[in-house]
Amino acid sequence: MSRQINISDNKGRNAEVIFKNYTKKPLVKVVTPKYEATQTVRVLKSVAGNSYEHLLKANGGDEAVAQAIISADPEFNDLFTGLFISETSKVYINSDLKPVFQIQKTEAIYLPDGTLKEERTPKETIANILAENPVKPAGKLLPKQEVYNKFVFSKKYQLTHINGLTFDFLYEMAKELHENDSMMMLAGGVKGNEPLVFQDGGKTYRAFLEGRIKDNAYLLLIHLSNLELKGIAL
Repeated sequence: MSRQINISDNKGRNAEVIFKNYTKKPLVKVVTPKYEATQTVRVLKSVAGNSYEHLLKANGGDEAVAQAIISADPEFNDLFTGLFISETSKVYINSDLKPVFQIQKTEAIYLPDGTLKEERTPKETIANILAENPVKPAGKLLPKQEVYNKFVFSKKYQLTHINGLTFDFLYEMAKELHENDSMMMLAGGVKGNEPLVFQDGGKTYRAFLEGRIKDNAYLLLIHLSNLELKGIAL
């Protein structure tokens, strides 16, 4: 699924371009014994009553659960296990595995050594990638090795053009990064110093732009991180 982002380059020019999930093409192709193509599907593993949590509560301990599995297969539901499913929805449950309809969200903040610093009500976040103020470079170019050794990346998106003008725009950005073997930090907001939010209520991310070129082709990737690696004082 493709979405749009309003992005600016180092020259202050901006354009709305497309971004989408970046996935590498697999090097190994999986086929059946008859060399027919395969596909990935979602399969229902079990229902709540067959989960380990429910079995542990019902039987009173791991040994009792193990014995129950040996004698009666309570983890398997012959009516539902193995059913193909398509759409899913998130449901919050309580300790009895029953749906709940009123929840209170809290955000846990941890120190670099893993100690809990505070718990607070999560801040409301508003998407800023397609706002009036474009996503723009924040600071100077950063060597790739320095960024890779400092941040943990959780997602990546690929930027693509929608016409000839945006092709030239993105190609120049990729070329600058490729020739300097560097990455560029991106930020949003009026002052260009805010982390990126891709959807209302979503997480905030530090974003780094990586570019590669080969002949007349380019690749632009936005790497997202919400975890910075820091040393622990000994």
